[in-house]
Amino acid sequence: MARLDPNTPKFRYTLLLLNCLLTFGSYYCFDMPANLEDYIKDQVISGFAPGEENAYYNYFYLVYSWTNMLMSLCAGVMVDRLGKEKSMYLFVSFCIIGSAVYALGAALVDSDPTLRYVVMFVGRFIFGLGGGPITIVQNAFTAIHFNGHELAMAFGCTLTVSRVGSVVNFNLTPSLYNLFKDNVSEQYALALTLSVGSFLTCFSLIAAYNLASMDRYAQETQQGAYKVVKDGSGAVVKKKKMKLSDVKEFPGLFWVLAITISIFYSIIFPFMADSSSFLQESKFGLGDTSASFRASLVYMCSMVVSPFLGAFVDWFGRRTNIAILGTSLTLPVFLLLADTSYDPIYAMLLLGMSYSVCAAALWPSVQLLVPLHTVGTANGVATSIQMFGIGICNILVGYLRDNEGFHTTMYFFFGLGCATVFTVTTMYCLDFDKKMYLGKRDKKEGGEGEMSDPLLAKERESLV
Repeated sequence: MARLDPNTPKFRYTLLLLNCLLTFGSYYCFDMPANLEDYIKDQVISGFAPGEENAYYNYFYLVYSWTNMLMSLCAGVMVDRLGKEKSMYLFVSFCIIGSAVYALGAALVDSDPTLRYVVMFVGRFIFGLGGGPITIVQNAFTAIHFNGHELAMAFGCTLTVSRVGSVVNFNLTPSLYNLFKDNVSEQYALALTLSVGSFLTCFSLIAAYNLASMDRYAQETQQGAYKVVKDGSGAVVKKKKMKLSDVKEFPGLFWVLAITISIFYSIIFPFMADSSSFLQESKFGLGDTSASFRASLVYMCSMVVSPFLGAFVDWFGRRTNIAILGTSLTLPVFLLLADTSYDPIYAMLLLGMSYSVCAAALWPSVQLLVPLHTVGTANGVATSIQMFGIGICNILVGYLRDNEGFHTTMYFFFGLGCATVFTVTTMYCLDFDKKMYLGKRDKKEGGEGEMSDPLLAKERESLV
């Protein structure tokens, strides 16, 4: 069968589809505890830590976040130095093994509850070694093959397909648990439900194999994203190699962007980790299926609108202006949840829009602020900072739920929203004062975007 020409859009979009599927399974598994929270607390945690169930439950997300934090620093360098293909296989393997160990811990029903918890904790640790870093590989593929070609749209597509995994999880997992409980074994229903997630991560290997094959072909033929560049004299221009010392040369705007990403996602992920339980235990008093459906609306909204928002960002530019709008949308969300009795559907949809807008504006901006040969490292550093913030918030949310309650926890998230608006406004001021890198459009009517302009590319390379 003839291979696709790496210089054609068809090649890029086929590669994008495989890149999107790379994280479907890991996103499905990531929030499985959120839909099984009550069962995990009742069957595992309450057996050794009564009264502290919320704190110990959130430690599953804490260990994932902080493992990501440490691993992402290494992962970015590994992608740039070891290569995308080897890094991808390693991280996918961690996801498969980690999700399997987590399910194994749940299956030890005749063991001491402490042992079950420890095994599940180790599983989340191993899962964290791959869950975050695999997105760094994914971002590197996107940045390389879509630089100057609908970059934000490509990021939106990867987010959409990944979030299909999250949406399927939120809507399927409670039903799966009840199915296993009623028809197989109530004792092993938790383990069987978690095993489904472990099975789905195996499909990432299929996507990884085909993705690596296409990328390798483009490299071997020196076409597409790997086309040989020659200078005015006809000599081949050698691409720069990443050095660890390059990190200290990243511009100040990159570091403010990384902090903004960290604070914003410290709202989204810790809230989503407890969202189903929040909606069941609070004044809304929803059942598990209704609560899971409403919680899934955040990711469902993102899944539907992200590609269109990405295309809009490519066309419109002005990423900091868009990010200010996106972060501001978080503020009414937590006021609605804390102080009104409106159906939480409205708050969840608003949070989904905020998440979608910021994802389209923030993460693609990382690729625009650093030289291309350091993209993997820059994503690793930003992810590490992000996960540090998320880990801290997981601890605080667990403490607030056990000691202060729902209302105070919602105001905590509101405060984080205010902090994010401040940092993204700082980004706007810094970007306006410099060269407006984040104000550039990635696609013009004629085809190539401002970000692919040779002069701008040269300026980006001069950052290091």
